[in-house]
This record gives sequence, C-alpha cells and structure tokens, in this order.
Amino acid sequence: MLELASAVALSVLPGALGSTLLKAFVARSPALPLPAFRFDAALRAAFPPDKAAATAARARAAAAPFLDDLAAGRRRAVVFGDPAYPPRLAAIADPPPLLWINGDPAVLARPTVAIVGSRHATPTSLDLAAILARDLAALGLVVASGFARGVDGAAHRGALEGGGLTVAVLGNGLAHVYPPEHAPLAPVIAANGAIVSELAPDAPPLPDHFPRRNRIISGLALGVVVVEASLKSGSLITARLALEQGREVMAVPGGALGGRHTGSHSLIRDGAALVETAADVLDALGLRVLPAGTAGGVGGDSGPDPILRALEGGEAMTAEALAGSAGLPVDAVLGRISLHEMAGRVARLPGGAYRAVRTPVVR
Repeated sequence: MLELASAVALSVLPGALGSTLLKAFVARSPALPLPAFRFDAALRAAFPPDKAAATAARARAAAAPFLDDLAAGRRRAVVFGDPAYPPRLAAIADPPPLLWINGDPAVLARPTVAIVGSRHATPTSLDLAAILARDLAALGLVVASGFARGVDGAAHRGALEGGGLTVAVLGNGLAHVYPPEHAPLAPVIAANGAIVSELAPDAPPLPDHFPRRNRIISGLALGVVVVEASLKSGSLITARLALEQGREVMAVPGGALGGRHTGSHSLIRDGAALVETAADVLDALGLRVLPAGTAGGVGGDSGPDPILRALEGGEAMTAEALAGSAGLPVDAVLGRISLHEMAGRVARLPGGAYRAVRTPVVR
C-alpha cells in the first residue's frame, strides 16, 4: 500500500522536483521496490545531507493542512496504484501520480464522454454543447470537461440539467475556483460528480497548468467531442492527446465564415467522427441505447462480448487478465467493463479485479 502522507508531502515540493520525486514514488520499478522507497529516502537521494532534513521538515509542514482536509473528509486524494485510481486514466502513458478530488472518486471510473471547445464560443455552439451534454447524461454517461469559460461550462451545466453526473478537471488546485464566475457551479458539480486536479490544493491557475490537465480530461473518457475550435484552440491539444491515448475523437461542424470552426473541420478531414447529436456520439463510440427498464442506459454492440464470456465462469479477473483472454488492448477492455458495470452485469471488487454480477448470457 502506498503511503499517502508521503505522496502528499512530495507533491508540495517546489517546481519540477516534487513532480519528479512523486513519479518515482509511484513507479513500479523492479529496481526500486515500492516498500523501500519512502519520503525521507527520496529526499536523501535528491539533496545533500545538510539540506535533506530541512527540506523534509518544510514539505511535511506544508502538507499538514492538506492531510487535515483529507482526514476531515473535505477532500479526497488517490495515488496511482491504489485500487480506487480511475482505471482508464491509469492506462495512459503519463498518468498523474496523485489525484485530488472533491466529490465521488467512483464517478471517475464510469463510462465518460468529454466535451471541450472554445472559451469564446458563439451562443449556438454553447447551446449545442449543453444539449449534447444533457442528452448524453440522461443516457447514463458521465460528461467530463475542463471547467473553463464557454463550451466547458455549458457542457457541465447541460449534464446537470440532464439529471446526470459531470467531472471538472482543473488547471489549478482545488482550493481555488477559476474562473471565479463558476464559483456557484463548483459545489453543484462536486455533489453530482467530481472536481479533479493533479495539482496541490493551493496551486494557482497558471498558463502552463492547463495544457497538462487536458491529458486527464481525455484520459478519463471513452471519447472526446470538440465543439467550436479554431486552428489555435487548446481543444485541439485535447484531441491530439485523445488520439495518442487510443480514444475516439469527434467534432461538431460549423459555419465556414470567421474561422471559428477551422480546427473542428480539420479534425473531421483527418478522420474524426462528425457528430451533431447524442445519437451520433453513441454511434461513433460503438454504443447503443439499451431497452427500457435495463440498468444504465447505454451498452455495447449486439455481438458476442469476450469480456462477459471470460467472466461467465464466476472467477474474478483483473483488466490485464481480461485483455489477455479477450485478445483486446487494456484500454478497450476498460471501456467495455465500464459499460457492463453501469448495466449491472459486472462488479469491480476492492482489489481492482472484476467479476460477473450474475451469469451472463453471451450472444
């Protein structure tokens, strides 16, 4: 079991040092077994002996209020490698070593679609983002976005209006609300989903933070929908990261005048799925609406499912074992497992393995 207090203390070290040591702390290296790698040892390796003790004391002091918040339940934190860490995010090339969460961590493992776009979107694009989010949320999908002005805010609000769940990924620590006009929205999201950051709670909203948070938005999702993006839009960074992570990329077309949609059109020319409605998003993801009365709302395709076949004997299996049995990549397996969880066919066990809730019928 990883030592959360040490991870938190490492995360508050200044500059790149804390990030580097924290990544080493959670790295699963045969040359550096986790039980042997602890906070004091990390600092002794990084600093001369006369500075290591003083740095450790300062880091522990800085981490103390954050640990108090965790103990009081005001926030939650999950370290990479913990069974509660979001499985899709764990599968990306550069997963955050530590996630700070306001809300329910379990939401981060549910089937999710990200909706991103311009901070200065037209009213039409804002309406479309909200409608897409509302309809997807009503079908049982979680809607993720970046809590920014414009399309992000419209997506979060649309999901809430649809009676569903939404996840906001921040480019600052959880102690700050940015932009400030979203202050009323933050507690509603925390109560109906989760607010997430890899940064220490007191980290300010700096320009360098936002491009890195985009990999978390796409990493949590089965696919990313881009609404109104110019060629210089930050949303294209999210789309590129989604492609690198093996996620589906979708884009909403728009008018040719003014250059507001040139980035979206470029994505479509390069092979992104053109979507206008929630049904288009489901088609692009290979999902279907389940019959009325079925748990969840969306499911996989109608063909035989190798995940259900592997689990039909009742044995609990990890995602990696299921991937080997099904002959599928781990990220594809995780997407299918999430859908089966939502439909009530598969349950995730405390250790991170999965089992069939009942003997499934493989079609």
